[in-house]
Parts: sequence; structure tokens; C-alpha cells
Amino acid sequence: MTKETLIEFNNVSYSYDDEEENKRFAVKNVSFTVGRGEFIAILGHNGSGKSTIAKLCNSICIPTSGTVTVGGMDTREEENEIEVRKKVGVVFQNPDNQIVASIVEEDVAFGPENLAVDPKEIRIRVDEALEAVGMYDRRFSETHRLSGGQKQRVAIAGIIAMRPECIVLDEPTAMLDPKGRARVLKTVTSLNRELGISVVLITHFMEEAIGADRIMVINKGAVKAVGTPREIFGQPELLKGCGLELPDTAKLCEKLKLENIDIRGDILTEDEFVDEILKLTGKTE
Repeated sequence: MTKETLIEFNNVSYSYDDEEENKRFAVKNVSFTVGRGEFIAILGHNGSGKSTIAKLCNSICIPTSGTVTVGGMDTREEENEIEVRKKVGVVFQNPDNQIVASIVEEDVAFGPENLAVDPKEIRIRVDEALEAVGMYDRRFSETHRLSGGQKQRVAIAGIIAMRPECIVLDEPTAMLDPKGRARVLKTVTSLNRELGISVVLITHFMEEAIGADRIMVINKGAVKAVGTPREIFGQPELLKGCGLELPDTAKLCEKLKLENIDIRGDILTEDEFVDEILKLTGKTE
């Protein structure tokens, strides 16, 4: 069943250059939608326009041409700005750009306080958000003493506590170790699957996109492909042409195919890989 549209990009272009002559566009003629409760991953190499799309989602940037609507509201209309940002929260790669308070729990409470949420509800949201990102035991810590990865988890908790309808995450795990990345991804997936929050995950870690409902590949500011993870990762030449790689499991399958081993080409996870190898060898667990 088609999900109700929450965010819609309609032929959107954006340039950071105000001069008409020699205008260079970060994104050009981009069109896509994000449904309510949908999990979309956006893949692209550095400079492809991914971060600009994140900023366009909640009025940080306004389209040079075309339209972005959030819940039917045009982001070009100044009177819609606050409501748009209530619906769409953005987590950026550098947490220092989002941390505003000196104490962890005060920083996480900042957003809900500005939304005039009841203090008792704020207490619940702050505790739940910090638990979700594994930072509850540091709730009284000074933010400037945290590591980069810890700061990022606090920034994510701050957005979670605001309970937006959609969370846009721009390379949120870039500063985390593998364990930290797994924890954050599990948290984001849980918010999507259990609470129905729409998620737009911008990442260069291919494995993080495997659990998405859809993947959008962007290159040089333009959308090159949109499809399910199996559809997108089943096109290795497309990904390579956009400066991207396959997930590790898919890369292994590709190497086995080069050795004339008749293995499926749409395997994405380790469990699927193990099942396929057992099937090929005639063994069962």
C-alpha cells in the first residue's frame, strides 16, 4: 500500500551562488517523495549534493527553483518555517553545530522546551532519548568534555526528544566506531519501525542502507536511481559509476561469481550469504 506523502521534492534545484552568471548548482532538478513512516537511505560520494538535500528538507535552505513541501506546507513560505521544523528534525555530521547547552541532559531538553512541552513529559523524553543512544549514564556530564562520538549521540538524542514526524540524518555515524554506528543505526531503525517516524538516512556506509525501504543514489547533484536495496545493490556498475561500492557481502558474492560459482546476485546480509552457501554445498544447519 502506498504511504501518504510527508515530504515532496518537485524539480528542485539549489545553488549557493547568488550570481546568475556561472551559477553552479549543488542539486539540479531533483524530484522524490518521503512517505509517512518510510525509511529512505540516500547514497552519494562527497560533494554529490547529499547534505544540501538534508538542508532543503526543513527550510534550512530554500530551493533556488522548484518546490519542497512538508506535510503540504511550501518551505518557501516564511510563515511555514517553524511548523516545518517541528515536523522534520535534522542531525548533522558535526555535532558541535547542534549542541547548545553545557550539560548533556539540558542540551537534550532544549528542543522540547522550545516546543513548550510539559516539564514532566520533557523529563520522560530526555531519559528515553539518552537511554536510546547509550548516553544516560553521562546525562550530568559537561558537553565540552565528551568525545566526538559521544557528542553525536547527544545531538541525535536531542532530535529524538523532539518527536518529529521525520528525522533526517546527514552522515550521523561518521565519527563513531563500528559498535557506536551499530547502536545508532539500531536506535534509528527502532524509531522508524516501532514509532512510525519517517527516516531519511544520508550515509556513505553501504551496510547502513541495507535495512531501508528505498535507496536513492545521487551523483553530481542529480538523482541517478531509486529502488529497493536489492534493486540498487544489484547494479554494481551504476554504483561504481557514482563513486560508490557494494556492501561487503555483495562484494564477496561478486568475487565468487567471477570464480564461476553460481551464487545469487541479490544477497545483502551475512545471514543470507550463509544460507546460500549452505544451499550450494548441500548442507543444512
